[in-house]
Amino acid sequence: RCGRATRLSQRKSSVTSRFPNHPDAERVSGGRRDLIAATFLFVCTAAFVLWQNGQVAILWDLGYLLDTSYRIALGQMPYRDFPLVHAPLTFLIQAAIIRVGGRVFLLQLAYAAAVGAVGTVLAWRIALRILGGSSAWGISVLLALPLVFLGIFGVYPHPIYDSDCGFAILAALFLLQRLDMGKPGFFRSWVFPLATGAAVVLPVFFKQNMGLPFLLAVAGGLVLLLAARAIWPAEVAIPEASTLLKVLGGMGLALVFAVA
Repeated sequence: RCGRATRLSQRKSSVTSRFPNHPDAERVSGGRRDLIAATFLFVCTAAFVLWQNGQVAILWDLGYLLDTSYRIALGQMPYRDFPLVHAPLTFLIQAAIIRVGGRVFLLQLAYAAAVGAVGTVLAWRIALRILGGSSAWGISVLLALPLVFLGIFGVYPHPIYDSDCGFAILAALFLLQRLDMGKPGFFRSWVFPLATGAAVVLPVFFKQNMGLPFLLAVAGGLVLLLAARAIWPAEVAIPEASTLLKVLGGMGLALVFAVA
């Protein structure tokens, strides 16, 4: 039993030394330090977006978004009752906010601040996962700090489809990075990869010229990973082929559901 444990430990050490971004090698930070960093990035980003809303007012773009969303909130159907040249999700989200909270612009400001802040935290976690190693935590925080001012709602601080699409892409990347993490089970084996595939499709319905290239890039990357898994099954630290296929299946199901 002791000999088997020693061999497993040596094997894990070999994997983490060859693949520093492998889940077993990502024992970086955790607990209180992560919570403090996430809270700091969230609060600073949200505060800057709110401040920026007091300095910038792009009235035509903002008025177009709010007017379209208000018409949807009243029950009109885009593409059927009035022309709309954009993907619908941003307008549907703002219409839902108007239906729930009324015509109060502070709700749109709060939405932009909250989503922008979460976007900065997601970008930090993505960078932390990519870097790996003992110094990854500090470097990732430094890389994320400019996003307090230049994040998805930092330049244009009002709700808009470009920023929503950027957030959806960050969320999809965050999920893709974690396909090979966690304990085996029904959720990790089926629900999580299928949901991740659906999340990859979501940016298309915020803005096509950002979401569609991202969707095609991820699909192509998954196919390449499947080929790598088939050619070098023991040499690559990537998720199992079944997991990659489930992500592709989730993407296909989401597209079929959206078209239907």
